[in-house]
Amino acid sequence: MLVEGELFAVADGLGGHRGGQVASALAVETLAAEVKSAIQARTAERRRHRFGRRPNHSPAPTVNELVDAVDRANEEILAKSMSTHELSGMGTTLCALAVVEQDHGEALAVVNVGDSRVYRSDESGFHQLTEDHTVVQEMVKAGMLSREEAEVHEYRHHLSRALGIESKVVVDDWTLVPVSGHRYLLCSDGLTNEVHDRDIHTILLQFESPKEAADALVSTALQHGGSDNVTVVIVDVVDVALP
Repeated sequence: MLVEGELFAVADGLGGHRGGQVASALAVETLAAEVKSAIQARTAERRRHRFGRRPNHSPAPTVNELVDAVDRANEEILAKSMSTHELSGMGTTLCALAVVEQDHGEALAVVNVGDSRVYRSDESGFHQLTEDHTVVQEMVKAGMLSREEAEVHEYRHHLSRALGIESKVVVDDWTLVPVSGHRYLLCSDGLTNEVHDRDIHTILLQFESPKEAADALVSTALQHGGSDNVTVVIVDVVDVALP
């Protein structure tokens, strides 16, 4: 997982224990480094032109820079996989949430590849923002399976998209309006395979502290079997900058 400033991510590796561990670590490390580099380059350019962000605003990437960082992570993982025999075929999911610059203001952006998820808990309920990139989800979209059938299908965990598999990867991205009081959850499928969405939402509402809520979610997933790695990041929107 990655928690760095206003950039948050969860990556869930595949390709054996070592390969998955290397791929997921490389994904979040590259994401953080590329975003930092993009911000520094843009900040330096603005200083040369005597233009800067408004006071009290931390530097933030653009949506395109965030997507480019995921693309770069894909390239790094694929190169490592091809150059190291024991890591051949490794890959990883990646979902991220970040504060981004948009139209001289700020927004939230979500990017996703694979089946790690981003949810939002707000006054209207609990919403999955990302779409799983799995073989079964593609079948649901095509009308070949119902959602009920998909939940028990033998290929429900087979990814249709991941970092490190192909030279080019399609990155889903969304921009959202930040609202004080909204709570975001980033998680690996080790949580969602073990805990139903309604129970996840109940826990998010039960604990005011993001850390306590995250600990409770991981504990619940482990109590339900813990058959896979469980990674959870919770982000609360506590303040929204005025335009």
